Amino acid sequence: MSDVFAVVDQQRAMLLGLLDLSAAFDGVDHEILLARLEYTFGLSGNVLCWLQSFLSDRTQRIAYCDRTSEVLVLQFGVPQGWVLGTLLFLMYIAEVFSVIVDHGATAHFYADDGQVYISAPASSAADTTARFVACFTAVDAWMMANQLRLNDEKTQLIWLGP
Repeated sequence: MSDVFAVVDQQRAMLLGLLDLSAAFDGVDHEILLARLEYTFGLSGNVLCWLQSFLSDRTQRIAYCDRTSEVLVLQFGVPQGWVLGTLLFLMYIAEVFSVIVDHGATAHFYADDGQVYISAPASSAADTTARFVACFTAVDAWMMANQLRLNDEKTQLIWLGP
């Protein structure tokens, strides 16, 4: 009977969270991004000024049925579909990786789609689930504090293993 428990202990399982952010590129706060570019990534001088200029004075107007809205100056968001927009977004969320690692998990992001996972022995399913829930709660709190939202309807949790 003890051989059966030894086999179960050796089996690995993975708890995987597929994260989907709602309008992620639109939520990037320019002030927070510029501060991160300077203090976290060490950008300064002309490079930082150029990026500030790139983000500043961006406007938006909506046209619908031959009517247009007033022009609004955008204080949030990076252009989607540009390499620079994706790079700036990833630099904006770089801190979330520390939150994830602090909970013993691993993450991969491709732009605004992320995967967070914990691999552990199948015999420690309860502990792994508790760690994952704590990690997910911390990630959600970090996202909200940084003007981003997880899309609850598209975010999925999957248990892979025995």
